[in-house]
Amino acid sequence: MAVKRFTGKTESDAVMNAAMELGIPSTEIQYAVIDKGSNGFLGLFKKPVIIELTEKEKPAEPVKEDKSEKTAEAPAAPEKKQKQEKTQEQKKTACENPKEKVYKRPDNIDQIINDTEAYLDEVLKAMGLVPKLNLYYNTTGNVLKINVTGEKMGALIGKHGQTLDALQYLTSLFVNKESEAFIKVKLDTENYRERRQETLEKLALSIANKVKKTKKPVHLEPMNPNERRIIHSALQRDPKIVTKSQGKDPYRRVVVMLKK
Repeated sequence: MAVKRFTGKTESDAVMNAAMELGIPSTEIQYAVIDKGSNGFLGLFKKPVIIELTEKEKPAEPVKEDKSEKTAEAPAAPEKKQKQEKTQEQKKTACENPKEKVYKRPDNIDQIINDTEAYLDEVLKAMGLVPKLNLYYNTTGNVLKINVTGEKMGALIGKHGQTLDALQYLTSLFVNKESEAFIKVKLDTENYRERRQETLEKLALSIANKVKKTKKPVHLEPMNPNERRIIHSALQRDPKIVTKSQGKDPYRRVVVMLKK
């Protein structure tokens, strides 16, 4: 395959753009960062990240191995389908956020917000960042939403959002040490989570088309539970495609295959 170059706001975005155009999982490609990009001056003259990409020499071998696994797992398919349906039902329920329960505003929520802002500010500055924090508590769903802005936010996001997810988890532990009732924490920067969802949905459709053409299953890269749900949900209505999760966290991944 000829060497190609792809761009993105972050390195992760550039890799996912490459994966979508080529119709293959990002784990099946190799790349080198040609230009790390820049945030420009005062938000102007920004430069995207540029990667140069080549496909691995033998991307089809794991698929051949999965072929036998697929046959061996056939008797358990009904059970797995039931589990998948439960997961899809949970996803549908989660999408009904407008009907979420409205909670009583915690008496000490203002103190929690102030303490959380100070905590995050200290952590992010220790990471070499100069953040601007916006914290907002919503009684619908009992959620504390935190948005971080500033330069070098790619370092906060990390590969496929792993650093962002880890910091969100730590922040949740901190918040709920001070709260009488469990508060959900949603940490985001540069609208990453929405952009990531759109990217994963496009990738899912691209992979499904590849599976239909080659008639071979495709393993996606390891993902966290939320990202796996996005893939399952994006393909659940395709009459020719079935998806399943395989492996153990943190290496659990989605497999996309043809329905029998």
